[in-house]
Amino acid sequence: MSNPLNILIIEDSNADFLRVERHIKQKELTARCRRVDTLEDLKEAIDGENWDLVLADYSVPQLGFQESLDLIQTARPDLPIIMVTGSLGEEKAVELLKLGVCDFVLKGNLARLAPAIERSLRDVLERKGKRVAEEQYRQAQRMEAVGQLAGGVAHDFNNIMQAILGYSHLILTHSGGNEPVKRYVEELLKASKRAADLTKSLLAFSRKQEVTLAVIELNEVILGNEVFLHRLIREDIEMKITCAKESLTVLADRGQIEQVFMNLVTNGRDAMPNGGRLLIETYSITLGQEFIDAHGYGTAGEYSSFSVSDSGIGMDKDTQSHIFEPFFTTKEQGEGTGLGLSMAYGIIKKHNGFITVYSEPGRGTIFKIYLPTVQASALAGKTEVREVAPPRGGTETILVGEDDDALRRLSKNVLGHYGYQVIEAVDGQDAVDKFVEYGKRIDLVILDAIMPKKNGKVACDEMRTMRPNLQVVFVSGYTRDVFADNNVFDENSIFIQKPVSPDVLLARVREMLDKRVPAGGVA
Repeated sequence: MSNPLNILIIEDSNADFLRVERHIKQKELTARCRRVDTLEDLKEAIDGENWDLVLADYSVPQLGFQESLDLIQTARPDLPIIMVTGSLGEEKAVELLKLGVCDFVLKGNLARLAPAIERSLRDVLERKGKRVAEEQYRQAQRMEAVGQLAGGVAHDFNNIMQAILGYSHLILTHSGGNEPVKRYVEELLKASKRAADLTKSLLAFSRKQEVTLAVIELNEVILGNEVFLHRLIREDIEMKITCAKESLTVLADRGQIEQVFMNLVTNGRDAMPNGGRLLIETYSITLGQEFIDAHGYGTAGEYSSFSVSDSGIGMDKDTQSHIFEPFFTTKEQGEGTGLGLSMAYGIIKKHNGFITVYSEPGRGTIFKIYLPTVQASALAGKTEVREVAPPRGGTETILVGEDDDALRRLSKNVLGHYGYQVIEAVDGQDAVDKFVEYGKRIDLVILDAIMPKKNGKVACDEMRTMRPNLQVVFVSGYTRDVFADNNVFDENSIFIQKPVSPDVLLARVREMLDKRVPAGGVA
C-alpha cells in the first residue's frame, strides 16, 4: 500500500498499542497510529480527522464496545472496524460480525492482522464502488426522466412560440404603417427569439437539439443573456459583467455556449451560500504551444475567452481534480446532480476549446473558457447562408395536418393571406381522409410530426401510396431526430423546426411548390 494509512486504535493498554503498531510497521504497512481509550477522545478523533481503519479492543474499562461501535457507525458508516482482543468466543464473534465488525484478530496471533487489514480495506473499496455505481445509475435514470420532461416542455413551448411569432407577423402585416404598433410588435418578436433560444437550451439538456455551428460574438451572447443570468442568482449576490472592447467571434453552437454560461453561473451561486460577488469577464488571449502541449490537443494561436469567478468557499486540489467527472458533487444528496461542470467540459472540448479552474479553500474559484477565435469573413463561402426573400404567395391548395387548434388556425390565416387555398386536418387519420377526398386538388401537404391516430410519417406514407411524388413539409417542436428513420426525407420533403417565422415558412412552401410535379402529372 503506497499511501500512508490513518489507523485509530481503541486500546487501554499502551503496551498492547505499541505492540500492534510495531507489528503493522514490520509488515511494511505505512501507517500513522493513534490510541484512544475514552469516549471523549474517540469523539474528538472521529470528528477531527479522516481515518482509514479502526482497530478496537473489546474490553476497554472507560469505553464500552457497543458505545464505540454506535458512535463510529453513525459518524462514519464506511469506516472498517477490526476487533483486536485477548480472547473472544465463537458466538460473540458471530454476533459482532452481524453488527458490522469486519474481522477479528486475537492479540496472541497478530500474524493475521496485516491480511485482515488489507482484506477489510479492499472490501470497503468494493462496497463503495458498488454503491457509487448504483447511485450513478439512479442519477442517470433521474436525469433521463428530467431530460424527457425538458424535451416535452420545449416541444410544447415551441408550439406556443410558433403562435406568438405567427400572429405577431400578421399584426405587422396589417398594421398599415402604424409606427407604435410596429415598434411594439418588433419588441415582441425580439422577446420571442430569446424564448426560442431558451427552448434550444432545454432541448440541448434533453439531448434532442442538433448542434448548429455558426459565427457568434461572445460579448453579444453574454449581454443578451444578462437579465436571465441575474435571475439565476440570489439578491445577496452581486454580479458584474465586464466585456472586452474588441469583438470576440467564435464558431460555436450558441445554445450550448449559453448552457455553459448558465452552468458556471449556477455553480458560482451555489458556492456562495451567504452571498458574495460573481464576476464575468471576456477578453482575447494568445495561447502558446506550451499551453497546448499541456492539454494534449488544440492549436496554438488566438483565442476568445470568458471567465466566471466567485468569492465563495473555494476548493482544495483534490476536489479540483474531480470536478469535471460526471456525477461528482460536493453538495448534499438531492441538492445537485454532479453533471453541470461535466456537461460544460464536454461542450467546450467539442468546440476545440479549453476550460481551466483555479481555486483555494476560502478564497473563491475562477473558471476560464478558451474558444478558438475566427474571423467571420474567413468563413464566407464555407457556411451556407439562406436568405429569406420577401414572401411570395400563390393560388395552390395546401393540406395542413396539425392537431393544435391555434397553430392550425394560424397556418390557415398566414397561407390564406398570401392567396393559398387551405384544407385543414385535425390529426393524422383526418389528414389521410382529407387527402383521399380532395387529393386531386391538393398541391402540397404540411404535416406536424407528432399527431394523434397517425403521426406525420405514417400519414405521409399512406398518401404517397396514392401519389408517390407528393410534396410534404414536416414541422415539429422537436428536432428532425423525432423521426427514428431519417430516410423519410427525400427530394420531395423537407423538415422545419418550430418556431418558424411566417416568412421562412412561406419561402419554403413556395420553393417546394415551384419544383413539384403537378397533381395530375406523372412522377
